[in-house]
Amino acid sequence: MVLKFLKKISKAVAEAAKFVTLKKNAKSTNIVTTKNPVLAKRKENIQLEKLKLEYIQNQDNFDLEKLSQDNSQELQAFIQIAETTRLETNIDFPRWLLEQEKAIQIELLKQNYELQRELVAYQRETSLQIIEEQKRLENSPIWLVAADILNSDPEEKILPLRVFFAPPKLVFDRLEAANNYPNFFPNIELTLADGLRQFFINYTAKGREIDFLAGAWVSKSFHSEASIKALFGVLKSQPTLVLESEVNGNYLNFRIAYWSLGWSKYRYDPIISRLPYQDILYESAKLRARRWLAIRSKLIATGEKGKKIDELYGGNNLINLKKLQREQKFRKAGIDISELDMNYIVNQKDFEELGKFLTLYHCIFAGLVADEYFLVEYNLPPILPELLPDLIKNLPESPEVDEMMESVILYYQKIYQYLEIQRSGWMPELTLDLAQSLANLQNKVWAITQIEHSLKYWLKSRGLSSVPDKLILLLEAIESVVKAEDLEYVNKLNQCLTAIGETRQLNIMEICYKRAVSNFKQEDYLGAISDFDHAIKLNQNWGEAYYNRGFVYGKIGQYQAAINDFTQALQINENWVDAYNKRGDTFNQLGQYEQAITDYQQALKLQPDCEDARRNLGIVQGVVAEIKRQQQEEIKPVSPPVQKTSKQQKHKLENCVVTNEFQAHSEGVSCLAISPDGQILASGSYDDTIKLWQLSTGEEISTFTGHSDDVESVAFNPNGEILASGSYDHTIKLWQLSTGKKIRTLRGHSNDIESLAFSPNGQILASGGDDNEIKLWQVSTGNELHTLRGHSQRVWSVAFSNDGQMLASGSGDNTIKIWHLATGQEIKTLRGHSGYVSAVAFSTDGEILVSGSDDNTIKLWQLSTGLEVATLTGHDKSIWCLAVSPDDTLLSGGADNMIKIWQLSTGLEMGTLTGHALGVLAVAISPEGDFLVSGDGDGCIRVWR
Repeated sequence: MVLKFLKKISKAVAEAAKFVTLKKNAKSTNIVTTKNPVLAKRKENIQLEKLKLEYIQNQDNFDLEKLSQDNSQELQAFIQIAETTRLETNIDFPRWLLEQEKAIQIELLKQNYELQRELVAYQRETSLQIIEEQKRLENSPIWLVAADILNSDPEEKILPLRVFFAPPKLVFDRLEAANNYPNFFPNIELTLADGLRQFFINYTAKGREIDFLAGAWVSKSFHSEASIKALFGVLKSQPTLVLESEVNGNYLNFRIAYWSLGWSKYRYDPIISRLPYQDILYESAKLRARRWLAIRSKLIATGEKGKKIDELYGGNNLINLKKLQREQKFRKAGIDISELDMNYIVNQKDFEELGKFLTLYHCIFAGLVADEYFLVEYNLPPILPELLPDLIKNLPESPEVDEMMESVILYYQKIYQYLEIQRSGWMPELTLDLAQSLANLQNKVWAITQIEHSLKYWLKSRGLSSVPDKLILLLEAIESVVKAEDLEYVNKLNQCLTAIGETRQLNIMEICYKRAVSNFKQEDYLGAISDFDHAIKLNQNWGEAYYNRGFVYGKIGQYQAAINDFTQALQINENWVDAYNKRGDTFNQLGQYEQAITDYQQALKLQPDCEDARRNLGIVQGVVAEIKRQQQEEIKPVSPPVQKTSKQQKHKLENCVVTNEFQAHSEGVSCLAISPDGQILASGSYDDTIKLWQLSTGEEISTFTGHSDDVESVAFNPNGEILASGSYDHTIKLWQLSTGKKIRTLRGHSNDIESLAFSPNGQILASGGDDNEIKLWQVSTGNELHTLRGHSQRVWSVAFSNDGQMLASGSGDNTIKIWHLATGQEIKTLRGHSGYVSAVAFSTDGEILVSGSDDNTIKLWQLSTGLEVATLTGHDKSIWCLAVSPDDTLLSGGADNMIKIWQLSTGLEMGTLTGHALGVLAVAISPEGDFLVSGDGDGCIRVWR
């Protein structure tokens, strides 16, 4: 094989890459589909899938006006599914979008394929009539072949690629050896055809059928553009490749024609021009002469006579060697030998080398186009890279071979550039398939590059906007987000890593487990649970994963889920002391004390010195004894100590007096809030307005208008920059305090909004309404994150715990519910009030929940157990509002026109403030605890100090 001619092949491949395209002026089907209802329906389906894909890829800016009457219902149903999925707490929505994108892209591929098959059947009769006319004009076997192709009706889902072969007709009579040995030279056509036939077997063996039609191209008048145009006219419905060669003197020209499904014009590329095939023969002859010289020297070294060696074995090598020596002499003298006919003598071996060279580039170009066809139309990975090692096995490592390989890879890169538009979701898998094929090559750089491309596509599809470049950093980035669903991709990635000599392997199960432990340490409990989920999905007998996930569930108050995991861990290891102990703790949290005692006792039985179990057992047994004592007395303690203090703290608010009083609104003041810096008071009213006041002076700062009904709740975000307002007009409005302008309006409730609360980090706003629902909103975007359902009547009040992990809600169904914020799961329901629960508030340490009710009482609840620990009585009418100061002073206001001050730690009433005439609808305490503000039903606000 002559390396210097590989440069021409490399350049030809690079030039051919410029012509790569997915569709060559894709054929319009409008005229056909209007006449055929089946095809029309197929086209509608394709359009619907395209709109779905556009929505998935561009949700925020999707133009609903694109909906036609034909597809609006189906697309709207799909959009509704997507929006519903977005709000599901247990679904990874970005991953769902990615899977939908991939599924739709494959469905589009399938629908387009089916459309093309139906068009083939529809157009068959027209094409057969054209063939009959061609047969009449010229009796060529190619028309019989074309007719057979059209009359066949392949049942395979994948249409074969038809390959026609127009071989070169080489003329050898000008070569000196041809005159002496006319039958000496092989039939190049048969050599090429056999080489291609053996090459295509590899494709068919992997489900990519190639119908190789050697021998059909025999007409002398049927060649070049005219032949391609005529063939396309009858076989445009059939994916076709034509490998066409022609001889021009001592040169070969090689062209390929190609068209695929639905193309309105063929691609006809001049691949190789003026390939000097005689020079290839001469170069082979010269190489033989050099090898002969080396062999001759070895024979002489054995004692043979040079003259005898030349006589017996020299043959035409002696003549060629003399000519080669003269050529080198002429070159050294600076003589241009291109004008000299050196007339080297060639033999069968030289023609075999020429056949190998021609076969090489025929196979390369046939493989490139075949891979393009099967990849673009059916998403099947390339095969040529796997076959290249065998094609080039006789070539030594050289820059020429590397250059040819780089050109081949460039061709694939062009294909993938086009695919990236239509099959973006599949790019990680497609490029990894290419890497796996390239890994068979001796030079691993090309495979490594494609692995890196694949990893970058993969990371970007998972939402990482900035990705590293180096392989080792890419693998580390993969480990940060990989999940159980990625097992197939990671398995193939590991195979590729092994093939390129990389010792590192990714174990998703171990990665997810370690990541879960790390998330737990960083208090990302939801992330930890998700990663434990993936680890368990891959190994359902992993006791440690169940145990640790159960521990995390307990941390977020999902006690039943925790019990289930501890139980699963104990089924795997029945002697696990810690699992019994932790399950006992969880039963204790649920108030299932007997089960807790049983688990603690089992832990002590297995490990008598387990101090945790012994201590916990004693605590639970004490709780059970106390419950039995209370049941025997059949009464509840009026005010048992929640927190023991040796010295009673003096409360500033118990002796406060009115420092300012003003008519704030024309109707009742329904809600109040004080900014975090204690400077601004916000009030909402039945007059549909919100007003801002300077707290220290009572001076009005501004009025916000925009609601069309009563404003029932106002709340400042933690940094004091945003005010939220909820109204009976079913909306929530967010206001920018610095400008007084509305930021946005949140819509989602179907009835009046009664209460609002910001999470401590300010990222989430909770709202409760008369639709019996609690909604969680993302403040930065206004998106609805979750809807919490469980109450059977309106939600009067919502409040966040200070750590932001829990949300409490009070309802008209007389219950309080505790929710875990991150998951939206209900932790427990507190029952005890005989009237609706109008207000809820947390103690500063989050251990006590306070509730006020229409039954005229205030109740204190121990959150860890859900037990009622005190009932505060003193109001003789409904409790309407509550507030807790930073030092755990409790304020309550209600229909009896009174404000009462309580010591939360003891439940003792510290004082009563009077003066309002139409009920106390709202109370608020400044962050420092030095101001108390109250609002009533006649629109009056009082500031106490």
